[in-house]
Amino acid sequence: MKLAAFLSFAALSSVANAQDIASCSNPSGKGYYPELGIVSKDDSGWEDEKITDGITKLVKTGENQYDLLFVDIRKEIISATQDGGKVLMLNKGENVVSFLIVYPGTTAEIYTFLKNKSGKLEYINTLSRAGDGVLITKSSVMRGDCDYINFEDL
Repeated sequence: MKLAAFLSFAALSSVANAQDIASCSNPSGKGYYPELGIVSKDDSGWEDEKITDGITKLVKTGENQYDLLFVDIRKEIISATQDGGKVLMLNKGENVVSFLIVYPGTTAEIYTFLKNKSGKLEYINTLSRAGDGVLITKSSVMRGDCDYINFEDL
């Protein structure tokens, strides 16, 4: 399944003439669901979160333009920009880069791609989802491993 999703990503990227920057997978972490909207008091609180076979791919679509593609829990390929998100580079260092993805009125996410001191490639995703148009308010932090991060191509 993971291979099929990756091949779909590759096809999607090549059609859009996008340049691959990072490919990461299997995020896991914690999410907090407050008692708000459709979430009851009994269902609120902290939850372990994991997207098995979830893939996140950062692509460069033009000069200083980026998109984030991901396979979600439903196993669907989603483009942040095609889904209404605005993708902005927040910071860039030799071994780290962060992007803010804003879905106006509902969600803000920060994706940080990095090479740690031990040489391991990973990413961290923080999310805040809230607003009148959101059924389930949520904040979360997840991390996953990366197969590659091309910092020099940013």
